[in-house]
Amino acid sequence: MTQKKQPRRAADGPLKSAEKSQFDDFLPHLIARLAYQLNNDLVEKLRREGINVTRWRILAVLAMGDGITINEIIDRAMMQQSALSRALMNMEAEDYVRRVLRREDARYVEVFLTDKGRTLFNSLNIVVRSRQKRLLKGFSRQETASAFAVIRRMSRNITD
Repeated sequence: MTQKKQPRRAADGPLKSAEKSQFDDFLPHLIARLAYQLNNDLVEKLRREGINVTRWRILAVLAMGDGITINEIIDRAMMQQSALSRALMNMEAEDYVRRVLRREDARYVEVFLTDKGRTLFNSLNIVVRSRQKRLLKGFSRQETASAFAVIRRMSRNITD
């Protein structure tokens, strides 16, 4: 009796069309794949600057408006407190950020970018923005606005 051949899996080679459609119709997979592709390029540039993705996310959050608390950074950068605390300690020692007790309530620490941190963010942001431009190549202004709106809406849906 002969055994029926199983379809090839991704680890064994290219996916057959029936398997492709299963992945192409699974939005979480497509989103994860896109995020992986975007981060893959960025990681190499960050490595050359001596920065990892965790540090980049902290820089990016603070560049959008610094003087925010640890909890706000955790929320905006989607990080765990232990990873954030270690990174901030190192980044402060390297003069990328400074931490200050909040005047009104000393239970809170506010985090600020230093000039050195802002300069690093600005140099890396050029790379990030060019990557975004490449991602949206061929999109009209309306399609770009729609893409942002759809992604924000999906994010809200998942947190509601």
